[in-house]
Amino acid sequence: MLPFEEQVVADLLEDPNGGLVVLSSGLPLASLASALLLQLYHHHHQSPGGCFLILSAPDSLKAQIRRRLLQPNSQPLLQLHDVAPDLPAHHRVALYASRAALFLSPRALVADLLTSRLLPSHVHALLLLSAHLSSGTSSDAFVARLLRQHHLLPVYAFSDRPHAMVSGFAKAERAMKSLYIRRLHLWPRFHVLAAADLERAPPEVVDVRVPMTQPMRGIQAAILDAMDACLKELRRTNKVDVEDLTVDKGLFKSFDEIVRRQLDPIWHTLGKKTKQLVADLRTLRKLLDYLVRYDAVTYLKYLDTLRVSEGVQSVWIFADSSHKIFDLSKRRVYQVVRADGTKVAADNKGTPTKKRKVAHSSSRKGKETENEDSNDNKDNAQKVNAETGVAVEEILEEAPKWKVLRELLQEIAEEQAKGDGDNITPVHEDRINERGVVLVACKDERSCLQLQECISKGSHQVIVDMREFMSSLPNVLHQKVWSRSLHATADIFLSLKTNQDEPDESKAMRVGVPSEDGVVENDVR
Repeated sequence: MLPFEEQVVADLLEDPNGGLVVLSSGLPLASLASALLLQLYHHHHQSPGGCFLILSAPDSLKAQIRRRLLQPNSQPLLQLHDVAPDLPAHHRVALYASRAALFLSPRALVADLLTSRLLPSHVHALLLLSAHLSSGTSSDAFVARLLRQHHLLPVYAFSDRPHAMVSGFAKAERAMKSLYIRRLHLWPRFHVLAAADLERAPPEVVDVRVPMTQPMRGIQAAILDAMDACLKELRRTNKVDVEDLTVDKGLFKSFDEIVRRQLDPIWHTLGKKTKQLVADLRTLRKLLDYLVRYDAVTYLKYLDTLRVSEGVQSVWIFADSSHKIFDLSKRRVYQVVRADGTKVAADNKGTPTKKRKVAHSSSRKGKETENEDSNDNKDNAQKVNAETGVAVEEILEEAPKWKVLRELLQEIAEEQAKGDGDNITPVHEDRINERGVVLVACKDERSCLQLQECISKGSHQVIVDMREFMSSLPNVLHQKVWSRSLHATADIFLSLKTNQDEPDESKAMRVGVPSEDGVVENDVR
């Protein structure tokens, strides 16, 4: 253990009532919890029976605590049991008297406390590893209330998400009150003891700046313009502090908290337009985040879903800069060109219909069995394509971070090859050589899977696979009509329905539903 970790545990054990520890993200929460459990176990070594209860522990944190409590001979220093909710009652009663540390769900524990299967006097300590989720109405607070009604036992709460402890009004104070805790221990990274321990072996950090492409910079500028327009409208309401509402602060995660903190007390008095402006700011911040996280095809698909889902309710979608966002996102995926190679202007009034028909024909390419209506539509699309000489050219812009990642991995591989040639160290058969392991940390699981495919298959193949996946969806989902406004879109759909039969409602309801013989009509899969 590091010296600052020992100090945290010592501070907690000073107060027999327990305490709340708020750590900076990344500090060793599992190490603190395991060390505290060992200290409590040795303190109650002479006590017959009893147990230690651990609530709100994620699976990853459980595994880390188990590893830290293992001895060199693979024997645990303290018995740890994961009590499943469906475990029989008599098995749970036996575990409560085994002097072990138990990972439980609050629901099963509440049932055992109310039915007296577990007496509060048999509990040595209660540990909560997600204190930022505790409130006056949470199950953790109810467990703490049941345990401390007739028995004064220590409650130790931990949280490694300090930003969650400042959301709302007096979040930390309300959590401490609900858990019957009196002392609060704050351990940021810049704490004297923590900073001294962390600076003993500082990591070598190489900052690699990834430049955006020209369309991405244009989209970013357009989103910032839309945010500025929404902020100007929000300032006119005279409901919020003008100094805190700037585009620069809108780039940070705390911006939503600033707006919510000011508007929560008067939220019920706000008008519909003001509430929609707050929602639009949240949507625009997501667009900025997804611009560097998503690939070009996924980002275009997300914009298309926003256009359908938000509709006339949104304010930003009617701004002048919103058309630029949609147009540049489209150009990252494909562009419409003539037979002589010249690009078709995006402002052409007839272009959206032609693009839709060309995409309609290309999506049906390669299908051997189609109904008569689809064949007629395909012939019409080919006719329009032949008359106008317009074709869709795929761009499929690569995410800039993918290229930088490949270059970094190549550089690491070359350095490792040079190092292995100079120093050859034998590796035991039962152990894994960790010198060649490269850890790529991502924000979510989706990004991890996509980067894994990018490394194994190549970036271009990943985008092609994503485009084919989007094209495999029903035609209603992946056909796009681009226009400046909703009225223009309605005119386009009206022109598309010209000289077309009205849809048969009874026939449409049978599409995709198998008949008695198991035959599916109009099955395009």
